Formats: sequence, structure tokens, C-alpha cells
Amino acid sequence: MPAVTTTVGAAATEAARREALGIPPDAPQVLIVAESTHWDPDWLLTSREYFRLRVRRTIDRAIDELLAEPRRVYDLECLFYPDLWWEARPDRRDTFRDLVNTGRLRFTGCGVTTPDTLLPEDELLLRDLLLGQEWLRARGMEQEPRLLYLPDSFGHSPGTPALLAAAGIEYAAICRIDGMFIAGAEWEPASHFPRPGTTAALLTEERSADFVWRGADGSEVLAHWHAHGYGHGDMLAHRGLSRWMGLPLAVRSRGDAAVAARIERVVEQLGRLARTPYLLLSIGFDFVDPVPRLVELLDRWNERHYERTGVWTVSAGLDDHLDLVAFHRDRLPVIELDPNPYWTGFYASRPALKRACRDLGRRLIAADAADAGRVLHGHDDRDGGADRDRQRAWWLAATTNHHDFVTGTSPDRVTHGEQWPWVREATRLVDGGHPVTTVQRVGPASDTAPGRADSGVVVVTRVGTMVEVATPELIACFDEGAGGTLASLRSRHPDGSPGPELLGCPALELVAFGESGGLWRMGHELAGGRWREVDRSTRHRATVSVAERDDRATVVVRTMVAGRAAELAVRIEAGTTSLLVDTVLDVPDHHTVALRLPAASPIERLTMHQPGGLVERPLDRWYDPTFWPLHSFAIVGTAPMAVATAVPTAIHAAADGEVLVVVGRNAPKERIYGVVPEVGQPAKGLEREPQQATLGVAWPGADGPGTEVRPLAAARALVDRLDRSAGRPVPTWPVTVEHPDVEIISAKPAHRGPGIVVRLRSWAAGPVEVEVHSPVPLAQAAATDSRERDLPRGGDGTVERADDHRVRLVVDRHLTSVRLVPR
Repeated sequence: MPAVTTTVGAAATEAARREALGIPPDAPQVLIVAESTHWDPDWLLTSREYFRLRVRRTIDRAIDELLAEPRRVYDLECLFYPDLWWEARPDRRDTFRDLVNTGRLRFTGCGVTTPDTLLPEDELLLRDLLLGQEWLRARGMEQEPRLLYLPDSFGHSPGTPALLAAAGIEYAAICRIDGMFIAGAEWEPASHFPRPGTTAALLTEERSADFVWRGADGSEVLAHWHAHGYGHGDMLAHRGLSRWMGLPLAVRSRGDAAVAARIERVVEQLGRLARTPYLLLSIGFDFVDPVPRLVELLDRWNERHYERTGVWTVSAGLDDHLDLVAFHRDRLPVIELDPNPYWTGFYASRPALKRACRDLGRRLIAADAADAGRVLHGHDDRDGGADRDRQRAWWLAATTNHHDFVTGTSPDRVTHGEQWPWVREATRLVDGGHPVTTVQRVGPASDTAPGRADSGVVVVTRVGTMVEVATPELIACFDEGAGGTLASLRSRHPDGSPGPELLGCPALELVAFGESGGLWRMGHELAGGRWREVDRSTRHRATVSVAERDDRATVVVRTMVAGRAAELAVRIEAGTTSLLVDTVLDVPDHHTVALRLPAASPIERLTMHQPGGLVERPLDRWYDPTFWPLHSFAIVGTAPMAVATAVPTAIHAAADGEVLVVVGRNAPKERIYGVVPEVGQPAKGLEREPQQATLGVAWPGADGPGTEVRPLAAARALVDRLDRSAGRPVPTWPVTVEHPDVEIISAKPAHRGPGIVVRLRSWAAGPVEVEVHSPVPLAQAAATDSRERDLPRGGDGTVERADDHRVRLVVDRHLTSVRLVPR
């Protein structure tokens, strides 16, 4: 089985690393010039349009420049476009492979894309990194990137260190974080940045763009922040506005005085955030071409200006910079970073696309689990065609992770012309999967007659405009005269008497905001932007009807908000102190609609799930109101309340208990002062179909005195109920894990090496010992990373076979992978 080897660069000492890069041993300051280009698989154009217009010739030119300058390095950030280029240029494959294997073409990530890390699920992100790595291996390329470069994602999960540790990746490089200035993205002077109290302000105060990023589970990666943007060095040999997309906005300017002045300026800028001798200058804005004869310019600087300035320049990879910085790790701040919110509108843009992306991932995970079961039992009957279909479906699913795909930030022509067709194609490929369904209206439901109806353990009573639904655990009262909102929601004591209010009523109220935001940003994030409450469902009379079964009731509320029809289906089941709520809304243009779920107790912080673990967040950070990404669940209130969603969206909470969850958004284009289109976010999109949301609310402490309150377990159980309600397949795992805080999130036939790979996720606060039980005898078991490279025995995550059917290991990280090989 393949083993991981982890080294710091190609040399064990800083002096040897310098020598390998041609850096003088006594150079007091070194400017690492890392050249790349940022590629969106699809954003303003489709992938084929980008490839035809820009990508194909960019890769060709990069190869030509590398061949002309043997000491030059060029970085590639992901595998999506190299895959298209590989198919289009069979005549240059050998050259490409040789440049990769000699480290001249350097991958700064092994993913299909540069993903968003806030909205996709853990397994989709880990598979993204596996699929890209396997693409390289299958074509004879030996690189196994130690870095993940995320230049253009709009914020990052604070669990990123745990995700990277799970994949065996030791470095990260990021750009867009909350509170920073990027030219073209703001209509304010740079002097207004960094914003007080933000991540950019924190790193500026720490005086370090390099830092150790620690996750909540203790995982650490060495990270770099591009404080001046990921195209900071794009104009090194040009003058003008920008080299973006190859547009004629700049001309070459290679004179010694001009280039030297630019280098001195960036050295001064970068030096303000450097605790080590090493400065990183990034060349690589969107779809830019390689700088002609870059090494020639750097050599000229070293010859003419090094002695005067003490600054040596070198063409190298982004990972080379981090290798050198790693020798000074003890100088760097160690930070549990939550670099959000950067922008917040995309958390809830294009909800139907977000739902389809999550549904696709769940179908693939369930199909892989079935295949893993067959492999474990020695009945692997997959044929080549079916396996190719599955791989194609996974490749497309990984592509949906991209920061302009699942985020919903591509224009309508790309969203409907390429992204939706890809999701539908992948869905059909999953074992003959089913077409992506459209939103269906709620209903029909049986109206309850005035008086009392008793269908077993659910009792429904109607008096005037009030409709009461009672179970042994809850008493809910809906008011038709106030938009069908909850006028009261109480728990019940064991003797049947009413307990305390669980929500600050009225609740389940729809609140509409008129705004000037767009696909990326809400209106109040923009200079002179508009974000104003315009309507509430409590201002309109509603109809409330109830459909009953022995152990449950579905309350259907038909109301109005912002001049449009709205429907809510509230499911109340005996045996639970929770509600499931489906909403279907027609959202007018330039509006966002949120559902009020006011907590009955004060709120101090939000505890939320994000890919890679849990995070505690403040209620406010810069934006007013502050919305956070609701990936799957959040826990709020001193008397805890769990809020869960089946589809990523946005949540706001305030100290007085106010909770707003976005359930509909139709904000087509950012406008400064409500009038001027924001040029930095040029995409425009309208949602013309009704928008659906599926939420759950639970009260872990509502079962009465003496009952153990486990908010996290209640939130996880609520997410499981929402998944079943959304019709997502429940995987049949081929093995079991018996621990309340550890769950299986994936089981799959191994891509690399024998057997199957099982992924575990731990919600425990510290290390826990778990046993994995197999129904068949096992020949081998090993800890592995998510790229399926077996970890050395005796280190973290060591796996031991207790007997033929049981494997024992200590799980000390949020995400752990185990290889199981049957006899």
C-alpha cells in the first residue's frame, strides 16, 4: 500500500533550500515571485469559451516560457483546465508531463477546482482533492501537492485546517478575507481598510501575512494571506490598468528603472507584514498570460540592485515560499482564524442550484457506499462503463464546489446554459439516477372543522382565527389573523400541563427586505446600499389548514409577503420537541425574505457547523445586520435552540433573541447607492421560479427537568430528519461504528491501493477510542489520508485490528480515514 512521505521542500535545512533555489546564503531579504493565473471553470463565460479564448494559449505560452528559461517556475492551481488542455493537445503531453515531474510546472492544489469551503459538504471537498490527485497519477505525473491555493473564494471555512490535514496537505494560501481591501471590489478609499474588528485587521496588527492556522480540532497548516490581492505583481513588466482576461488595458513596460521602481514598491508593501526574510509576490489575476522572459527581469534586478537594496528576487513556486517560511515557524502567530464574513449575499443566492448540488453529492455518496459493500464482500461487479459514468459524475460534482458555482454567482446564461446541465447530467449518471425535480407547491391538506379534532396523539382545535395543534410534547397555536404565524409554542410537562414558551412569538413570520444587493453581496454591504424592511406576513390574513395522521400533523399556512403568495408547511410530530418547516415563495426582484425564529432566551454567540468542524461566532462582525453561512446547523440561546437547514443559506442572530434565516432571495445585481452597477461583481441573475427552503428547529432542553441536554446531538438528529424529509438517499454503510460522537460520512472502493476507504467524522471535544465493526473478516487495516496514502504506523491515527472483524483506533481529529482490506 502507498505510504505518505512529508518533507519540507527538497532540502532539510534552510541553507540547502536557498542553495537549491539559487538564493545567496547571506541575502537579508528574498522576494519570491510566484507566477500563476486564476482560472474559473465557468463564471462570466462557459468553460469551453474560457478555454478557447484564454486557457489553451495560456498553458501553451507557459510551457514555451519554461522551455526558454530553465530556472523558471510556473504554478497551476487546479486540474479542471489541464484536463481540457490534455485532450486538446496530445502533441504536447510529454512535455507537460516532464515539466510537472521536474517541478517546473507546479500544482498549488490537487483539486478539480479552487473550491468554496463554506457551502459544500466535507466529503465533496475531500473528493475534489482526491480526484485531482488521481488525474495526475493516471497520466504518469508524480507531484502530490502539499498546498491548497484558494485565491478567489469569498471567505473560508474556519475548519479549513482540519480539511487539509485530512487530505495530508500542510500549507494553505488565501486572499479574500473579511475586512480587506481589493481594488475594484469597493467604492471606498484603501485608507478605510482594514475594517476594525475583522480578520484583516487582526493579521495586520500581528504584522504577518504568514501564520499558523489552527482548526478547532487542533489541526494546523502553515498559511499565507495575499494582503494586496492575488494579482499583486501582475503589472511588474507593464503599465496601465490591468492585464485581466488579456484585455487591452495595459502595455509592456520592461525598462530597468520602471521595473526596479515597481519591485521596490512591492517590497516596501510586503515588508510591513513580514516576520521572516521572505516576501511573496503573486502574479496571477484572472486568466492573465505569463510575463514574457520573467527570469531575465529578475536576473537584471539581482545584478544591478541587490547590492544596494539587500533584496534578492527569484522565480519560484508558492510552496517554495512556504518551505522557506517554515524554517521560521516559531516566529509566526498561531491563530484559530475565521476569515468571515467577506460577502454574505452568496450564502443564499440561487437556492435551487444549491439544493441540486447537495442532492447530487448525497446520491453519489450513497452509490459509493453500496459499491464499497460489494467490494468488502468480494462481489465487485462494476463494469468499465458504469465505473466511467460514476467517475464522470464525481468530476462534475466536484466542479460544483467551485466558488462561482455552488455560490450561485454566475450569470443566468452560464448558470442555465452550463451549470444546471452538468448537475442534471451527473444526476442521470449515478446508477441511472433520476432527473432533478422542480419545486412543488405545498399541499393539499385537509381543513379542520371548527371545534376539536382528535386523531390519536395529535389533537387539533380551532377557535375563531386561532388553530391549536397539540402533541404530548408540544402545544402550537397558529393565528390566521396574523399571517398564520405562531402566536404561541409551548412544551408540555409530563402531566400534560403547558410548559414554557419555546419561541419569542410571533414566530414563523416572513419578513421581506428591499435591497440593492446582488448575487455576491447584500444591499447593506455596499456603499450607499439599500437594505430596508418592506413587509411582514403578520400584516396579512392567512388561511391555515391541517392534515392529520396518528402521530403527526402538517399545518399548511397560505399567506402573503411583499405582494406575493407564500406557503409554509409546518410538521409537528409526536415524540419530538421539534418543528420541520417547508417554505415556498415567489420572491420579487431586489428582495430577500427571511423567516423569523426568535429564541425565547438571550443569545450571546452562535455555535455553527462549517466544513471541517464547529465554530463559535460573534453575533456581529462589521456588517449590520451580520449574516453568517448556515451550512447545516447552528445552536443559539442560553436555553439552547438548534436551527438546521437542508440547503445552505444565511442566518442572523441578535442578543435579544432575534433569529432570521433567509428562505428566499432574488437580488439580481449589486448597485452602489442603489443606482450604479458594481463593476467588481458584473454577473446578473434572476430567480424566476418559486424558491423552496427546508428548515428544522429543536429545543434540546424542552424534555423536562433531569433530562440530559445535548444540543449538538439534537442538531445532528435534526439534520438527519431534514435529509429524509428532502428525499435524500440514506447510505447503507458496509461497516458500523458504535460511538455517539463519531459517525461515518463516506465509504467507497479505494481509488489507490486495495480494499475500501471509510471516512469518519468526530464531534467529540477531544480524542476518543472507537471500534469499526466489519461483517466480513479483515486481512488488513490502516489509517490513510483522504488522498488514500497510508499513514506511517505509530503516528497519529494508528489503526489496530482487535480481531478479524473489529478495528480499533483513536480518533483525535474531526475527519479520519481508514482503509479496510477484506480477506
